[in-house]
Amino acid sequence: MLGCVRIVVVVASQTGRTRRMAEAFVEGARGVVASADAVELLDAETAAAASLETADAIVLGSGVHMGGVESAMRAFLERTAPLWLQGKLVGRIGAAFVSAGAGGRGGAELALVSLHAALAEHGLLLVTMHNRIEGFGRGGSHFGPLAWTRPRHGEPGPTEGHLQAAQAFGAYVAQCASRWRRGAPTDD
Repeated sequence: MLGCVRIVVVVASQTGRTRRMAEAFVEGARGVVASADAVELLDAETAAAASLETADAIVLGSGVHMGGVESAMRAFLERTAPLWLQGKLVGRIGAAFVSAGAGGRGGAELALVSLHAALAEHGLLLVTMHNRIEGFGRGGSHFGPLAWTRPRHGEPGPTEGHLQAAQAFGAYVAQCASRWRRGAPTDD
């Protein structure tokens, strides 16, 4: 187990698919941090921006709508404006994941880039998904885990491969946050 870090995962999920990705991410992160309470999962519709102030790592997850993020995530990000004005989140760890419909990766990657842009605007250090993370080939992109679904073909998603990628990424983000917190090099 790694030292105690606080990770806040904020998810917008109209259908429940992205929430399943978030739960897999949280499971992976909790598997490597000292306390399960150190990883908190919040709903974007009701999350208070102030809940980010004590986080070492902030992770955003959203469903994808026409290449963009869900409206609940946009509204949450707008509520973080006071934190941005004061520079309260500068230097923390940030990461993202998404779940898209219809099987297209393009829209999912656009949404991931949008979430990364919001995190970067706050001055967060972005953790991306390298291609050696378990599940990358079935549910990952360099921007982060992504799931896609084909509901018209009876494939509701996320698949086991998508969930595996999200879980492995959760563990990786927790490891990166722990290294950042203690100031250790990444090759230990």
